[in-house]
Amino acid sequence: MTQPYIQTELLLLTIYLLVLGASLQKVTNSVATSYVLKGWVPNVPPARGSGEENGVQGPQDPVGAPSTRGPRRNDGSAPEKRLRRDTDEAELEYLRKEIRDVQTQLNVYKAAVNKTLQVLLIPDGVMVSGKIFKTDGSTGDYETAKILCSQMGATIASPRNAAENQAVRQIVEWQNRNAVLGINDIETEDRFVYTNGEIIGYSNWASGEPNDLENEDCIEIHPNGKWHDRHCGLDLLVICEF
Repeated sequence: MTQPYIQTELLLLTIYLLVLGASLQKVTNSVATSYVLKGWVPNVPPARGSGEENGVQGPQDPVGAPSTRGPRRNDGSAPEKRLRRDTDEAELEYLRKEIRDVQTQLNVYKAAVNKTLQVLLIPDGVMVSGKIFKTDGSTGDYETAKILCSQMGATIASPRNAAENQAVRQIVEWQNRNAVLGINDIETEDRFVYTNGEIIGYSNWASGEPNDLENEDCIEIHPNGKWHDRHCGLDLLVICEF
């Protein structure tokens, strides 16, 4: 793939991560502020007054007559607990709203990035189903295509549904050249698998294909989106799948 494309992808990814980090930091700060118990230090015993040091016990005063218990003082502990509970619930709801707001912002940013990518990818790339199919116009046989795409951290384009096949078809049409797919039956005849060995679950064969004419074990896709089996050594357009 071209160097300008890589730089653009890295720039967009950096912007997205910066936005994500700023949004998450906002929520983290809210959580930290809401749940710090001010004035409380864990595992520290209360300070003792100057007159409470251990010393020699003095003489005890004579025991007086028992007194009658007075009326219970209302110290307000129950209302204080209710107030704290109400405050905690309010803070929790505030944090929930903050998280919802951040999620909404991230969705907006994601949509903007996706739209920008769609513009940048034309006319040699298409994004669909969370994947990017792209070419820089390079050509090669099946093994060469595997190496080229692997160097970019990608695989050879391997459509797994009609939408992905349409995306690859568009690139083939733009480039006006048939492309090799990451599908073959090299190991077992008529058992077509992806590059990872998984049996294909989608196909779009042209009429009469695959015909295995003279041991054709690889696949090329035409501008009409139809598949034909071809020799794996044939030089074709390389489309990578990210």
